[in-house]
Amino acid sequence: MVRRFSPAVPPAIAWAALFSLPSPSLASGFAVARFAGEHGHPVTDNPTALYHNPAALRAQRPELFLDGLFGRRQLTYTRARQPSDAPDLEGAQGANVGRATLDNLLVGPSIWFSLPIHPDLVLAAGIFTPFGGPVSWEERGAYAQAPYPGPVDGVSRFHSIEGVSITTYASVGASYSLGKSGLRLGVAANLMYSLVQDVRAWSGGGNSVVGEGRSLLEASGFAGGFAAGVFYENAEHALRLGLSYQSRPNVTGGMALQGELSNNIGGPSSAHIELHEDLPDSLRLGLAVRPDPGLELRVSGVWERWSAFDRQCVSEAGASCNLVPGGGQPEGGTVLQNVPRDFHDAFEARLGAGVWLQRALEVFSGLGVLSTAVPAETLDASLPDFFGVSFTLGARQRLSDTFAVAASYTHIVAAPRDARSRLSSFDVPSRLPDASGHYTQQVGFADANVSVRF
Repeated sequence: MVRRFSPAVPPAIAWAALFSLPSPSLASGFAVARFAGEHGHPVTDNPTALYHNPAALRAQRPELFLDGLFGRRQLTYTRARQPSDAPDLEGAQGANVGRATLDNLLVGPSIWFSLPIHPDLVLAAGIFTPFGGPVSWEERGAYAQAPYPGPVDGVSRFHSIEGVSITTYASVGASYSLGKSGLRLGVAANLMYSLVQDVRAWSGGGNSVVGEGRSLLEASGFAGGFAAGVFYENAEHALRLGLSYQSRPNVTGGMALQGELSNNIGGPSSAHIELHEDLPDSLRLGLAVRPDPGLELRVSGVWERWSAFDRQCVSEAGASCNLVPGGGQPEGGTVLQNVPRDFHDAFEARLGAGVWLQRALEVFSGLGVLSTAVPAETLDASLPDFFGVSFTLGARQRLSDTFAVAASYTHIVAAPRDARSRLSSFDVPSRLPDASGHYTQQVGFADANVSVRF
């Protein structure tokens, strides 16, 4: 029986994939785009503007920007017995009820570079991971000696045991100034690499421990996208405005990741597959004002079209995901598995302030509100999502004309969720065990970055 696995990530992206923050933890859906911490917004003055708003790229000198997120995420999922549950069996009583826990300590790096080649033109490049990360639920030691091997992986096992789901960007962009108007226009091109590796329990769409096996999905692929933005700064540098758009992968949406589905359910089997899924496009808006040279006030927001993430459908290689209402498929269909998602659009709003205690030392803080993208009906342990409020405190110090450093800490207070699932009401191949229950989350993360100007 396949029970655990170690993600075999290609070396070229291993640093981005295996050291990403867990999904979803730092924003709605499973977006984790916290590059530069409180200084990551559509009017930022560092090279992470390549993602937040390429029009805001306005470096006067070449700049290398290294950023790292250091986070801890704690999750609990408490499940009571549901009407659709399989009967308890001797030696495995309570296998599908109780509490599952997750406690991950992880790091997420990114690298950025901006290059002014003309007073009006700035180029930039970066490698970063704005979506996803690894996840691993703790084993349930009370069932280590049970006659059935499945329950040791806990009550989350039919939705998530462990895995990684990431989308990493390699991006290049440019910003151009429209004379002395204060306006800049920006564009960026993104090459996106997505990797999904997921192991979960499988028992015919239910949660019986009899015949329970494991299903391992491994899929990856490339997509393309773009970003565009507009930026305005007045002559006194006291007002900055920015608006940007990030496209979905493949612009019109839809990714078909190639890979393998390996099952050990009464015996090993495997198949070449395609994983069909989509990620959101997003719109960002930001404003910064300086009523005084030593004070800056900032407000920003992002809207993400998570309604694009309606399912994660696994078909035979080269086949489409043809599903009918209710989650079933026509006779002779080629869908092997389907996880209904039905996410809805989400937003985050942030308010912050920077105070310069000295010319080279800024102390900053921020307050944010995050909505949830995951409806209670399809919420499960693989992608839990919460309404939250974030609090940030940090500082940025310019050490010399070449070097600057910054560090901050953010804590997200998340409201617990009581979910009433309808996953067990879908038809095969979309039927999954009921994921109803009580979900809680605690997230804290530090951001640290170094800027080197040449």
